[in-house]
Formats: sequence, structure tokens, C-alpha cells
Amino acid sequence: MRSFSELVNLYTQRSGISDAELARAVGVRRQTIFRWKEGTVARPRSREDVLAVSQKLRLSHAETDELLIAAGFYPEGDVAHTSATPASAAETAAESPLAAALPATFPPPDDETSPPPGAGAGFSRLRLLGLGLSALLLLALIASFWLIPRTPLPAATPGETLVVVGQFTNFTGGEIGFNVAGRIADPLRQEIEAANLTGVRVAVWPQPIRSEAEARTVLARSAAWMVIWGEYDSGRVLARFAQGEAATPPPPLESLVATPGDLFATINSALPQEIRYLALLTLGTFYADNGDFAQARAVLMRANATPPQERDARATLLFRLGLVYQLGDNPPTEQAIGYYSELLALAADHILARYNRGLAYLERQAAGDWERALADFDGTLQRSPGFLAARIGRGVAYLQRSDAGDEAAALRDFAFVIEQDDQRTMAYYNRGLLAIRQDRRDLWEGDLQRTMELAPTFAAGYSALCWGYVLDGEAQAALPVCDQAIALGAQEALHSRGMAHIQQAAFALAADDLVAFLAWLDQQPADSPYLVLRAQVEGWLGALQRGENPLTAEILDALRRE
Repeated sequence: MRSFSELVNLYTQRSGISDAELARAVGVRRQTIFRWKEGTVARPRSREDVLAVSQKLRLSHAETDELLIAAGFYPEGDVAHTSATPASAAETAAESPLAAALPATFPPPDDETSPPPGAGAGFSRLRLLGLGLSALLLLALIASFWLIPRTPLPAATPGETLVVVGQFTNFTGGEIGFNVAGRIADPLRQEIEAANLTGVRVAVWPQPIRSEAEARTVLARSAAWMVIWGEYDSGRVLARFAQGEAATPPPPLESLVATPGDLFATINSALPQEIRYLALLTLGTFYADNGDFAQARAVLMRANATPPQERDARATLLFRLGLVYQLGDNPPTEQAIGYYSELLALAADHILARYNRGLAYLERQAAGDWERALADFDGTLQRSPGFLAARIGRGVAYLQRSDAGDEAAALRDFAFVIEQDDQRTMAYYNRGLLAIRQDRRDLWEGDLQRTMELAPTFAAGYSALCWGYVLDGEAQAALPVCDQAIALGAQEALHSRGMAHIQQAAFALAADDLVAFLAWLDQQPADSPYLVLRAQVEGWLGALQRGENPLTAEILDALRRE
């Protein structure tokens, strides 16, 4: 009979499913799948894990049964295990750590219907007295249960983010007991307090949580954001996470232990550290998904204070840090680039980190950043030629650098993306901007109109179309589009609308728009590309006060090349 290791290797190779994908489907760590395939762990601890493997690998009924038998479990087609025979009890014990700690059979109870030899009537009286005392003790226990004040179960208050830690189920047979919930909750509280997260609370659930269904019940009853629960025995510690349907919980944590000493070290040191990291990582992601990047940065920096040793875990944290420092209003792009660079030094094939760093270079616009962005987008496309967003980014970098041949290269990238996917708004938008620079009305007008069809509230698209019409001297076509751009928040279009008013000789309206544009410039960061227009606009205002039209064909041509 083939071993469990042989079968898992055979079926994963046949399906083409990676260890990481199989681990996610089963709910174990990737190292666990590796140990199964290597044979260092002869079989899973849970029959449900084997069935999850079967489902993910799409095994037939016969193949599933063979896999179950190789793992030491009864097959699906065997109904004999439902009987109460000694054999079925042994099979049940094999799949359950709790059942394995119990004897397979129990001695029959004493025959209480007849007294022992020589006991006589005295035995009945003593027995009745014992029953009476038992009843009194039972009543006392019931009374004490109702009289002792009960601790209220944890529940989130409105606007609060509650993390509930359940008591871990002890399958060691009572040999060793640990307050796992307390060991997890205390360091997590310390990290949340250190991050100044006033709206987050950690609470311990007083009872063990034994299943996903129970975890879901606790999640609903407490209105918690996350529930942490699990189990341990003399050979393994397993921690699981439950969250609402809209969230993706962290993967389960499984730690194999060889001795009671290892179990002590895992529960007191390794487990709280790993759970703390995963909880903080998930909480940081939660804040980022809700647009609170300041809180996300604070949480993830706490996770980074004692970073995980595992390469994949470290890479995940660095990527999240890069992301939260890249997003939001006026993000500190320099720090985002630093985290992405650290990640790429650790994992050079991380495509999203390389792509995002290219975007960060475009945003920063420091000396040499166009070349750095081009290198990152080139590297991304070498590893993933179909990554259309990276091709758009490379086109933008070419457009910004403007060396010889760059416009043609940018045009090829944008055209390629549109040919592959005619729903890509940014490909049309950027090709439209390039066509304005090249004075190609046949291209830019259609591209920017398509941009607005795909994204009716994309303010920059309206602003670009307004700009194109103004540079072509078509003030009447420009004005309604400029109005729409400004209404949607593209305040740079005040400059274009002011020019359109000049072209219509509405000098007072033009002056109002240009003054408003200068006021907007005052609020822009020091690296804003629009700041170069200040001196020119101030000169135009002087000309307008004298009743002169400051726009000439030469000025319009120069602006087209900006």
C-alpha cells in the first residue's frame, strides 16, 4: 500500500496545485504540507484535514478512501465505524486528541440493586442516608451557582474594535494546563497600548471555543472584530482566527512540539509572538482598507518592532508597510520606497513590491527617479509580461522623462494596453495627454472622451480634455468641460478655464479664475509640477489689468510641450 506521503506527492503533481495553495485550502501552514510530502510527519492529526486535501485536489471516491486509509483513518465508504464496537472506538481515538486520551473500554458499574453478602437491612438505611446527603449537596451547589455573581461576557461597544481571545482547549489529558488566552491577550494589549489605539480592546472569553461554529457564535454574540481560539495537546499547538464575512482572517498557526518542555516554550514564547504579529498585521490591514493610514502605520510599526524570523512573514509585513506609507494624503513616499527596497533585497521576485516601488518613484520625482521607475517596470514586465498596469506605469515614466525616443516608446505601451483591454481608463488618459503634446487632435479627443465614458467622475480626465480644447483655441468647447473638472475637484483646471475666458475676451472672469488658481498653488507641496506656472500667470494678470490679451501662438505652443 502506498504511503500518505507518496499519495500526496502524486496527487499534487497531477493537479499542479502548489504547497501554499493547498495549505490555504486545508487551513494549515505551508511547512505542514512540506512535512507531509517529505514523510517527516507520517499523517495528519485530523481526518477533516485529509478530506480537505481530497476536495482541493479533486480526488475520486476511491482515491479519497486510499488517502484516508494511508493516513490511518476509516474510508468514506466504510459505515462500520458508526457502530459502538471496540474497533470503531480505536479508530475514533486515532483521529481525536481528546478521545485518544480516554480508555477504549470502561469496567461495568457495581450492581447497586443488591447488597453485598452479609450487609442486610443496614446497607439500605446507609444507602438512603447517602442519597439524602447527596441531594443536599446538589441543592447547595445549585444555590451557590445562582448566588455567585457571574462575570459578563465581553461585548464591543459602539465604535469599538474588540479582539476576543478564547480559552484554548486542552487535549493533553489533563497532564499539563496553560492559561493560553492570558498569554496571548497580555502582550497584545501591551502592543495596542503602545500604538495609542484608543478604540481597540482585547478581552478574554471565559470558556474554551472548540470549533469554527462556536467561534462564529462568539464573534456574533460579542460583536468582535476578531476571535482567536485554538487547542493544544502534548504534540501540537493550533491557533485559529475568525472574522466577519467581509474580512479575510489570518491563516491558522500550527506548531509541532516534541516534548512537554517544547510545549511550555511554544505556549509561553513562540505562540504569543506569532499571534501578536498576525493580529497586528491584520489590524493594520483593516485600518488601511478603511482609509485610516495613520493608524495603519502605527499598528504595522508595532509589528515591525520585533519582526518575524520567517521569510514569508517578514516579506508580508514589509509589503504592507510599503503600501500604507505609499497611500493617503501627502504620503511619505521616501519611507515606502525604503520598505519596498528592503523587501526586494529579501525577495527579488516579489512582483507587486517592484511595481509599487516604480509607482513611488513616479510620485517622488527626485533626480534619477524616471530611470529608477523604468527599471522597476521593466523588471516587473520581465517576470510578468501580461501585467498591463506595469506597462501603463512604464509609459508614464517614458512620458515624464522625455528623452529621444521616449514618446514613441510611451505610445507603444499605451497602445498595447488598449489593444489587450479596452477598459483601461489610465491607458486612454495617458495616451490622450501624450497626443495633446504631439498636437494630434485625431487621437487625444477620442481618447479623453473614452476616459470619461469609462470613469464619469475622474476629474483629471475632464481637466485634460479642457486643456486640449484650450490649446487648440476652442474656448466654447473647453468651458463646459473645464466647469465639470473643477466641480469634481480638479482645481488645476482653473488655469485652463482662465485661458478659455481670455480667448473669449472675458477678462474679468479670466482674472477671477487665475487669482483662484494662484491661491490653490499656495496650498500645493513644494514638488508640485504646477508651481512653474506661477510667474507666467502673475504676468498674465498684469496684462489683463491693462486690458491686453497675454496669450500668443508661441505661448500656447510652449504650454503644449510642458
